[in-house]
Amino acid sequence: MQCVYDIPDIHCAKCARKIGLALGFTSGVDSSEISLKEKRAIVEIDPNKITKNKIKAIIVALGFSAMLV
Repeated sequence: MQCVYDIPDIHCAKCARKIGLALGFTSGVDSSEISLKEKRAIVEIDPNKITKNKIKAIIVALGFSAMLV
């Protein structure tokens, strides 16, 4: 299942990498693409292992706001 999150306060490549690495080590996340230009994360998840809200919580815990699109 694909989930898209707007991350308006992402501002540099280091921020994008931080989010990408955290999601990459999360069980239930099949893939993630973080776009600095679009200020967006596109995340493929296994809904049997993780929820959309859990992904949002991970992004927020890293210090960013996130809104499911």
